[in-house]
Amino acid sequence: MRSRRTLADRFWGHKATVKSLTRSSLPAATVGQRIRQHRQERTLTQTELARQIGIQQSDLSRIEKGEYRVSLDVLFRLLQVFEMSLGEFFGDLAAQSLTSREAGLLESFRTLPHEDQDEVVEFVEFKCGRQKEHDQ
Repeated sequence: MRSRRTLADRFWGHKATVKSLTRSSLPAATVGQRIRQHRQERTLTQTELARQIGIQQSDLSRIEKGEYRVSLDVLFRLLQVFEMSLGEFFGDLAAQSLTSREAGLLESFRTLPHEDQDEVVEFVEFKCGRQKEHDQ
C-alpha cells in the first residue's frame, strides 16, 4: 500500500519536526499577528483569505487576535496560500524559541512549589546582579 504524504511532509520534510513545532511556546497572539501581517502584505481581506483556506471569517479574526490557536491543518493551508514554508513563516520567531536546556529548566521550575520558585528567582536575580558588577 502506498503511503500518502501529508501537507506537513511537503512543507517541512518530516513529521517529527512539525510535532516539535506544536510543542513550542509561541503564544497564539504572536502567530495570529504573523498571519495578519502576511495577509495584509498580500492585500487580502479576512473574508477572502478565510474562503481560500476553508474557515469562517470570524474564526480567522479570532486567530489573528490570538483568541483561537491555529490548527496545523489550517496553518498548512495558510502556507499554501502565502506560498511559504514553515521556516519562512516563523523566521525570527523560531530563533526566539527556548533551547532544549532552557525548556527543561522551565519545566523543572514549574514543578516547584511557589515558595521554592521565589527562592530560585531571587538566586537568579542575585547572579545577574553579580554578573553586571563584574562586567562594569
